[in-house]
Amino acid sequence: PLTGRCQCPVDPIIYNITSKPHSLNVCYCHECQRQTGSAFALTLVVPSAGVNMESPTMLHQLRKFERKTESGGIRGGVFCSNCGVRLWHFDPSKPEWTSIKAGTLDKKVDFGAAQHIWTKRML
Repeated sequence: PLTGRCQCPVDPIIYNITSKPHSLNVCYCHECQRQTGSAFALTLVVPSAGVNMESPTMLHQLRKFERKTESGGIRGGVFCSNCGVRLWHFDPSKPEWTSIKAGTLDKKVDFGAAQHIWTKRML
Protein backbone atom coordinates (compact mmCIF):
# COMPACT_ATOMS: atom_id res chain seq x y z
CA PRO A 1 0.00 0.00 0.00
CA LEU A 2 0.95 3.64 -0.43
CA THR A 3 1.67 5.62 2.72
CA GLY A 4 1.86 9.32 3.43
CA ARG A 5 2.33 11.72 6.31
CA CYS A 6 2.33 15.29 7.53
CA GLN A 7 5.57 17.19 8.24
CA CYS A 8 5.61 16.82 12.02
CA PRO A 9 9.12 15.65 13.01
CA VAL A 10 7.75 13.81 16.05
CA ASP A 11 4.51 11.80 16.04
CA PRO A 12 3.37 12.64 12.50
CA ILE A 13 -0.08 11.80 11.19
CA ILE A 14 0.49 8.75 8.98
CA TYR A 15 -2.09 7.32 6.58
CA ASN A 16 -2.09 4.41 4.16
CA ILE A 17 -3.98 3.74 0.96
CA THR A 18 -5.03 0.15 0.40
CA SER A 19 -7.16 0.58 -2.72
CA LYS A 20 -6.17 1.18 -6.32
CA PRO A 21 -6.04 4.89 -7.23
CA HIS A 22 -8.76 6.12 -9.58
CA SER A 23 -6.91 9.04 -11.16
CA LEU A 24 -3.95 11.32 -10.91
CA ASN A 25 -4.62 15.03 -11.41
CA VAL A 26 -2.74 18.25 -11.89
CA CYS A 27 -5.34 20.80 -10.79
CA TYR A 28 -5.19 24.49 -11.69
CA CYS A 29 -8.34 25.65 -9.87
CA HIS A 30 -8.11 28.74 -7.65
CA GLU A 31 -8.76 26.63 -4.54
CA CYS A 32 -5.71 24.47 -5.24
CA GLN A 33 -3.58 27.48 -6.18
CA ARG A 34 -4.48 29.20 -2.93
CA GLN A 35 -3.96 26.08 -0.83
CA THR A 36 -0.54 25.28 -2.30
CA GLY A 37 0.70 28.83 -2.82
CA SER A 38 1.63 27.62 -6.29
CA ALA A 39 0.23 27.46 -9.84
CA PHE A 40 -1.31 24.00 -9.37
CA ALA A 41 -1.79 21.07 -7.01
CA LEU A 42 -1.06 17.39 -7.48
CA THR A 43 -3.78 15.03 -6.30
CA LEU A 44 -4.29 11.29 -6.27
CA VAL A 45 -7.99 10.40 -6.25
CA VAL A 46 -8.67 7.16 -4.37
CA PRO A 47 -11.72 5.33 -2.99
CA SER A 48 -12.34 6.72 0.51
CA ALA A 49 -12.80 3.23 1.94
CA GLY A 50 -9.13 2.54 1.16
CA VAL A 51 -7.74 5.48 3.17
CA ASN A 52 -6.81 4.42 6.70
CA MET A 53 -4.98 6.02 9.58
CA GLU A 54 -1.79 4.18 10.45
CA SER A 55 -1.32 6.37 13.52
CA PRO A 56 -4.77 6.42 15.19
CA THR A 57 -3.26 7.97 18.32
CA MET A 58 -2.63 11.09 16.22
CA LEU A 59 -6.30 11.52 15.21
CA HIS A 60 -6.61 14.39 17.69
CA GLN A 61 -4.24 16.37 15.43
CA LEU A 62 -6.57 16.16 12.40
CA ARG A 63 -8.67 19.21 11.60
CA LYS A 64 -11.32 19.54 8.94
CA PHE A 65 -13.00 22.47 7.25
CA GLU A 66 -15.53 22.95 4.47
CA ARG A 67 -16.07 25.93 2.20
CA LYS A 68 -18.10 26.91 -0.84
CA THR A 69 -16.21 26.71 -4.14
CA GLU A 70 -16.36 29.08 -7.11
CA SER A 71 -18.73 26.67 -8.86
CA GLY A 72 -21.08 26.67 -5.86
CA GLY A 73 -20.22 23.23 -4.54
CA ILE A 74 -18.74 22.38 -1.17
CA ARG A 75 -15.14 21.26 -0.82
CA GLY A 76 -13.49 20.13 2.36
CA GLY A 77 -9.93 19.81 3.49
CA VAL A 78 -8.22 17.75 6.18
CA PHE A 79 -4.97 18.98 7.68
CA CYS A 80 -2.63 18.54 10.63
CA SER A 81 -3.28 21.05 13.39
CA ASN A 82 0.39 21.00 14.43
CA CYS A 83 2.31 21.52 11.19
CA GLY A 84 -0.57 22.76 9.00
CA VAL A 85 0.02 20.34 6.12
CA ARG A 86 -3.10 19.63 4.05
CA LEU A 87 -3.35 15.85 3.69
CA TRP A 88 -6.43 15.46 1.51
CA HIS A 89 -9.55 17.09 0.08
CA PHE A 90 -13.07 15.72 -0.07
CA ASP A 91 -16.43 16.55 -1.60
CA PRO A 92 -19.31 15.89 0.86
CA SER A 93 -21.61 15.10 -2.08
CA LYS A 94 -19.21 12.34 -3.22
CA PRO A 95 -18.06 10.67 0.02
CA GLU A 96 -16.83 7.63 -1.87
CA TRP A 97 -13.77 9.57 -3.16
CA THR A 98 -10.81 11.23 -1.41
CA SER A 99 -8.27 13.49 -3.15
CA ILE A 100 -4.92 12.82 -1.50
CA LYS A 101 -2.42 15.68 -1.68
CA ALA A 102 0.29 13.83 -3.59
CA GLY A 103 3.15 15.76 -2.02
CA THR A 104 2.35 14.07 1.29
CA LEU A 105 3.01 10.58 -0.12
CA ASP A 106 6.15 8.80 1.09
CA LYS A 107 6.75 7.25 -2.35
CA LYS A 108 6.49 9.79 -5.13
CA VAL A 109 4.24 8.95 -8.04
CA ASP A 110 4.91 9.45 -11.75
CA PHE A 111 2.76 12.34 -12.97
CA GLY A 112 3.60 11.75 -16.62
CA ALA A 113 0.13 10.31 -17.26
CA ALA A 114 -1.74 12.75 -15.02
CA GLN A 115 -4.93 14.47 -16.14
CA HIS A 116 -4.70 18.26 -16.22
CA ILE A 117 -7.93 19.74 -14.85
CA TRP A 118 -9.28 23.28 -14.47
CA THR A 119 -6.78 24.36 -17.13
CA LYS A 120 -8.77 27.53 -17.86
CA ARG A 121 -7.45 28.79 -14.50
CA MET A 122 -3.78 28.24 -15.34
CA LEU A 123 -1.54 31.10 -14.25
